[in-house]
Amino acid sequence: MQRSGRRHCRRAVRGLVLLLLLVPVAAAGASAALTNADCGAPGVTALADVRGHHGEPLPSGREVTVEAAVTAGFPGREGLNGFFLESESPRVGVFVYAPDLNSGDAPVRGERWRVQARTGRYRGRIQLEAVADAIECGPQALPPVTVSATQLADPESYMARLVRLQGPLTVTDTYHLGRYGSLRLSLGSRRFHPGTGIAGGSSFPVVLDDGSYRRDPRPVPHLGPDGVRRAGDTLNTVTGVVTRAFGDWRLHPVEPASFVASNPRPEPPSAPSDLRAAHLNLENYFLTRDGRGPDTEAGFRRQRERLRETLAAIDADLLVLHEIENRPEAVADLVNLLNRDEAVARHYRPVLNKRSPAVIRSVILYRPAVLELREARRQTHAVHPRDPVAARFRDDTGRELIVIGVHAKSRGGCPETGDIDRGEGCWAERRKAQAEALVTWLDDWLGPRGIDQAPVLLMGDLNAHAREAAIAPLRAAGLRDQLAARIRPAERYTYIYRGRSGYLDHVFASAAAAARVAGLSTWPVNADEPDYLRPDGEGVWRASDHDPIVVDLR
Repeated sequence: MQRSGRRHCRRAVRGLVLLLLLVPVAAAGASAALTNADCGAPGVTALADVRGHHGEPLPSGREVTVEAAVTAGFPGREGLNGFFLESESPRVGVFVYAPDLNSGDAPVRGERWRVQARTGRYRGRIQLEAVADAIECGPQALPPVTVSATQLADPESYMARLVRLQGPLTVTDTYHLGRYGSLRLSLGSRRFHPGTGIAGGSSFPVVLDDGSYRRDPRPVPHLGPDGVRRAGDTLNTVTGVVTRAFGDWRLHPVEPASFVASNPRPEPPSAPSDLRAAHLNLENYFLTRDGRGPDTEAGFRRQRERLRETLAAIDADLLVLHEIENRPEAVADLVNLLNRDEAVARHYRPVLNKRSPAVIRSVILYRPAVLELREARRQTHAVHPRDPVAARFRDDTGRELIVIGVHAKSRGGCPETGDIDRGEGCWAERRKAQAEALVTWLDDWLGPRGIDQAPVLLMGDLNAHAREAAIAPLRAAGLRDQLAARIRPAERYTYIYRGRSGYLDHVFASAAAAARVAGLSTWPVNADEPDYLRPDGEGVWRASDHDPIVVDLR
């Protein structure tokens, strides 16, 4: 076969590297080094036999010679430490583990190679390893097998094979994009936690990976022209090789995937027309660097400015905020941050700023130029890890509004026995007891009017989904779920955990308060964004892990 001088040089370099690989195997009696004359000669083992396509696979440790098309090359530690071979008939693929090859020596897609190696297993996956020799035998472009998402839902049938996956599929989780270069996908729309009661998409068993197992890949793969990839975007097509590693089926692309930015970054909320309240978990606003919040002072300064930009864009007259370090100095720092460079009429003030035993706290901030604080309370009860905060306000027309800020017990940190995860996260029983104690406390405080007649607006990170037991006492007391009432199901989320969207953040209103709600929306600037933007992002994008909720009142 006629080949250019560049091809001869490239093959010679490869031969030198592979000869070094040959040395320990030759001592054990391996075959002589391959030459170009061996290409196409008898004596090869079919990949179907290696994999056991028609019976049992060959046992580990068997010396074999194979010849097949290269469908993907991911050389070196920056890749997968090897390449994939695939036969044309039948279509059977195998991974060749060759960690000593670099990108200049390694086989590439569209070539045919003859390889002497040993059969092996890695975490149960059949592969070829301990390569003794290999030689390029010319071009062979093996086209991918086109598969639908439904067909690839049975990925084992396509193990180590080159496929062209036809979507659409929805990006349902971006958490590991910056850490491992991978995205989780769903069939249909995004997945929702079953506790939300929302019928979302279903799990797709194959992770879209990046042809590498390195941590913190830079540049980050799979980004769009605007430099981001958000949950809710659509994958149209991708060509890659199917394999299994780290407990998941994975598709490693051989060319860039085709996405549609179906969930673009949203515009800020429109300017408020009357009274606006907002809710946000700040994800650990800590002055001290003791394991909560950013590790460095520079990181904290960036966090402060990004949160300030987020809250300034919302422009609420009343803020219910969570995960602030439980020190008066931290609350004062946050208030000074928000008031900086603002007119006095736009300044905030905390309703309470006394320390309590918890590590983090919830705060209610308000603008005295808009609302008059009539009363402030904190419920101290052993069931609460963090005290709920309540405030009674009056506006300039004399209307009353009672606001409750609650941050319920986390779903994590499971005990070994007792209140363990039975489908609603750990501490579900305690969260329900918290809700019951809160309702009793409100009943005692409000007296004859009761919760339903008083203008009560409860805003909280309840760490429970809408259909879970911890929410039932609030509904029974006459409080109404405003996200369920005012946001369509596909957009009813503020948080994503393990690829499932939901709303742990809630706004409940009594009948009197609900009558005053002119509009309610989430601002999805955080949950859909990749986690690597938490320390590295700019502006409002992934400044926290929860999305803010904005409530406009008449």
